[in-house]
Amino acid sequence: MAAVCNISDFSHSTRLLAATTLRNVLGTKNLAEILSERESISHNMQSSLDEATDPWGVKVERVEIKDVRLPVQLQRAMAAEAEAAREARAKVIAAEGEQRASRALKEAADVINESPAALQVSKTTR
Repeated sequence: MAAVCNISDFSHSTRLLAATTLRNVLGTKNLAEILSERESISHNMQSSLDEATDPWGVKVERVEIKDVRLPVQLQRAMAAEAEAAREARAKVIAAEGEQRASRALKEAADVINESPAALQVSKTTR
């Protein structure tokens, strides 16, 4: 009764409030959190919406996040970011390999240098 008497279009107002709440909540999360924490996000949204609509006489019984759709531009940006992260990891792995190889060469040089009888054998090509 309060919703009908006090709010001109309580259904539309509730939908607008839900959309705003959804944007506010999702704006604080990254994509991995959104996908893995849908249940807790839904519960938090339901509590927030129910608290806001209670004075109107509207009870929010359930909120579900069923599907997450990303704009194509955001998908491209995320793909570029992931590619850059993969390239950075590959460079770090290559640098660590070079560092290990240089340590091994230094150790070999130290062994040869410390032993007067040591003989270095190298392969030559014709």
